Amino acid sequence: NETLYVTNILSSTGELLGFSVSTLQATYSTSTDLDEPEGITTDKSGAVYVANTYGYNILKFEPPATAPVQTINDRKFRPTDVAIDSKGDIWVANWCTRVGCMPGNVREFSSAGKTMRTITCPNLITYTSLAIDRKDNVVVDGGGSSYGDAGEIKAGSRKCTALSELHLASAGGVQFLKNGNVTAIDQLDNVMRTYAKPTFSTLVATTTFYGVQYLSDTAFEPGDRYFFASSEGAQTVFEFAYPAGGSPVRALPYIYFPAGVAIARVR
Repeated sequence: NETLYVTNILSSTGELLGFSVSTLQATYSTSTDLDEPEGITTDKSGAVYVANTYGYNILKFEPPATAPVQTINDRKFRPTDVAIDSKGDIWVANWCTRVGCMPGNVREFSSAGKTMRTITCPNLITYTSLAIDRKDNVVVDGGGSSYGDAGEIKAGSRKCTALSELHLASAGGVQFLKNGNVTAIDQLDNVMRTYAKPTFSTLVATTTFYGVQYLSDTAFEPGDRYFFASSEGAQTVFEFAYPAGGSPVRALPYIYFPAGVAIARVR
């Protein structure tokens, strides 16, 4: 029982959509309290967490219910991605400040919504997306002074270390694979690169895309053989083989402005 969730940015609001992974048939839809929703993630129970950028908060949904069951106020910031660690804590990438779009950060909230810590990376100005591995290490990407960069926050640390070898001309989303390697979308170069653990300094695969540009987020299916990627420019969510890439395997077209993708696996 796997559901692909997609955030769709509309002109004055937004949607959270659900589709069966096996059939790509629509299974869920809500627009309640959404205002430019971007990055999303799911937890072990199947709940969906949404970085509600211009609501300046994180919303938790428990489908099939269409109203959020929890709202976490991310005061003064514009959240663009969210991830859950093994303790159930909620990690947020804040693109920039709410007023003036000054430099952003990474924030950790408890499952109850209490602010635990705020961390900045020495090489980042804006923060695009983040991912957490099984040991609670965090990788975050974003924009540096002249090009996209990435950083790592080791489990339990309050310090972010620059990942200088993880190349990003324009950050488009990071994800951990089950083997601990990291994938990173580069929107400008139109590729997804995979870097080997533990230092993420060695490039082990480059995934190219045929006829598809401006991919903004990815969600890997069980086994990491396939993944979904959202393309805002094409108004479509595509499925690709990993690491081959190439032409899409399947597609979900006619989504106005798909931003975030995530897969919920409920046993």
